[in-house]
Amino acid sequence: MRVTLQHLRKVLGSLPMAVTLLLAIAAVLAWGTIYEARFGTAAVQRFLYRSWWFQGCLGFLAVNLAIAALERYPWQRRHLPFVLAHLGIILILLGGMLGGRFGIDGQLVIPEGTAARTLQLSTNVLVVREPNPGVDHVFPTQFEAAAWVHEPQVTFHVPLERGPIELTVDRYYPNATAQEEVTDDGPSENPALQVTVSREGQHDAVWLFARDPERFGARWGEAHVLFLEPSTEQQVVDLLQLTATTEASRGIVSLTVPGDQHPHQVPVPDPMDQRPTPIADTSYVITFKDYFPDFAITADGPTNRSNQPNNPAVSFLLNGPEGTDAHLLFANHPAFEDVHGLEHKIPAHVRYLHPERPTLPSQAITFVRAPSGALAAVLTGSGAQRQTIDVIELSRPYDHPWLGYQFAVNAFYPRARVSQAFTNRDNEVKAEALHLIGRDGAAITETWLSPSAPVTLSLGGYPLTVEYRPDERELPFTVTLLDFRKTEYPGTRMPAAFESDVELFDPRRGMVLMRTIRMNHPLRYRGFSLYQSSYIPGPPSTLAGAGEGPTETTVLSVRNDPGTPFVYAGFIIVLLGVVSMFVLRVEPPSPDSSSGTTR
Repeated sequence: MRVTLQHLRKVLGSLPMAVTLLLAIAAVLAWGTIYEARFGTAAVQRFLYRSWWFQGCLGFLAVNLAIAALERYPWQRRHLPFVLAHLGIILILLGGMLGGRFGIDGQLVIPEGTAARTLQLSTNVLVVREPNPGVDHVFPTQFEAAAWVHEPQVTFHVPLERGPIELTVDRYYPNATAQEEVTDDGPSENPALQVTVSREGQHDAVWLFARDPERFGARWGEAHVLFLEPSTEQQVVDLLQLTATTEASRGIVSLTVPGDQHPHQVPVPDPMDQRPTPIADTSYVITFKDYFPDFAITADGPTNRSNQPNNPAVSFLLNGPEGTDAHLLFANHPAFEDVHGLEHKIPAHVRYLHPERPTLPSQAITFVRAPSGALAAVLTGSGAQRQTIDVIELSRPYDHPWLGYQFAVNAFYPRARVSQAFTNRDNEVKAEALHLIGRDGAAITETWLSPSAPVTLSLGGYPLTVEYRPDERELPFTVTLLDFRKTEYPGTRMPAAFESDVELFDPRRGMVLMRTIRMNHPLRYRGFSLYQSSYIPGPPSTLAGAGEGPTETTVLSVRNDPGTPFVYAGFIIVLLGVVSMFVLRVEPPSPDSSSGTTR
């Protein structure tokens, strides 16, 4: 049978208005299910369930049901089930509208041992912050509600003290991925290099920025990869001269003997064999006697406190035409012999250099940029091993002798400029990104903006901070997380259950409550329900002192739905209507017994 548009209109026209609305709402809910599967729960709530038009449909249905019930007035005994059913459904619809319009739904994130009262809502806002006089301009947004609209072209007028500016969001990506581009055309010095580290077929390329405290280093496998920029030539010397040879795990002794201005570097032998070692091209011989990683003086004489190079020292004999001298040198105290007035027969300049210093970590690949612009590298092992590469050549592969890694510097830019290009994966709201254009008269600037990652725009002579983040609301009480516990499945690290011991303080009422919130056991207070939603393992990175002991962070879902009493009452009344139908043993009113339902 062929169904035309006229047939469909005829069918819908013959149905009561309430039935037509029910069919329309059922179709919308079916569409909402598909929408949620594609764009996520948050998007369907903002775009559909909390929208004015959907709330209007529910309200219109409630009005239609009320009129249908009033048409049978004055009611008779047999009308009781009918009236109760209509009244119950109206209350359920009214509760749904109140909850969708005035309900609060958000998350409370509380690190263990701290208190919080700022609720993060499910809606997002655009915040523009003026540093002077310290004013925040907050603009509600709904980009995520229509996640398929990638070019919203929404303009926000910001009323600043010196005059209004415009911020336009011309692109919105619900699930964005960033691609970084680095060029050598920056306006000022910003040293950066791209290094590739590989091992056994695995390789990665990473950009390092010497002046960026967040990106001057990276971790790859067991290696620390660093890019340092010493400010003086002396600092460069201090970093590079510690590595005369890869065999000098115990350090080196640098000697300048009479008649030869060139310093000779002799590695401290490992093991200490006490064999005489001639100094090349001279008539002098050095004989190492002892090595102390952690030198200390006791009642029994010199000794080692540990095998850690906390206070490295070396003793040796220097023989020459003038005679024999005994030396005791300290790497951390180079002026030890001069301070104690020790005299020697041989007028030699000696210095002990130990590679174990706090300037560089172990198992590292450290690139050093000198003030002259030259690029060198220092390789360190797990102990005191060091190796220096005086000049790094671009694209040339180098081997780390102790880690077995290969590395190469692909690019080195003294004036690096970083720019990002965003692309969108799909329409599910996961990793949002906004492209923002700021206009202040003839001045125009643009940037990409991600949630909870503020950017700074220079407009009108001073910077403005722009942030895209969840909306916030202050709760009328404060919640302190006293203790967080989780139970794991045996033999795994998967949490089976978790709960939070909290203290709720209401300053207005002077109320203090101590409760345990667990799954299906929320804390209810003043219309708010606090549910155990999730947790964040370990200390949060933004928490001061987060490294001091294990700290858990609980995530509580907070809801305040003013329509809940109406919904519960509606269900009870509908149930009473069904029961009354059997108790009174009456037939429901037929369509012919009254004027019928309104259309």
